[in-house]
Amino acid sequence: MVILALAGNVLQIDGSFLFVFISVIILILILNRTLFKPINQVLDERERLGAGRLAEAKQLLNRYEERLKQYEEQLRAARGEAYQQLEAQRRESLAMRQEMLLKMKAEISQQIAGAQDEIAQQAEAARKNLEAEARAMAGVISSQILHRPVSAGGD
Repeated sequence: MVILALAGNVLQIDGSFLFVFISVIILILILNRTLFKPINQVLDERERLGAGRLAEAKQLLNRYEERLKQYEEQLRAARGEAYQQLEAQRRESLAMRQEMLLKMKAEISQQIAGAQDEIAQQAEAARKNLEAEARAMAGVISSQILHRPVSAGGD
């Protein structure tokens, strides 16, 4: 019973409750003005600066990405131009090579035609020479067989 009697005193509302309640309200107002408001201002300023720095970092990152895109586009364009120049040079080289081949073929054809003409002339001269030698030899052989002179031109 003693415990119930003490418990009853604790839960009773009297004049001290009103004093404690008003003291807590006054303490909250004083603490809000002197401690919490400046701390909240500092925290808000810190948040604002942090958000500002974050926004600035995002802007810098966006500018970096944009410049990187421009650089990559310029690089692609330069590569494309270089490939076009290489292709143009390759085509020019192939055209020059083809032209040189045609010139060489023409020169070789001329040389072959000249060599064929020379061979034909030499063959004709050799045939005439062989024919003349064959007639002369035939005359000598006929003279030796017949034991009398035979003319080389008569058949």
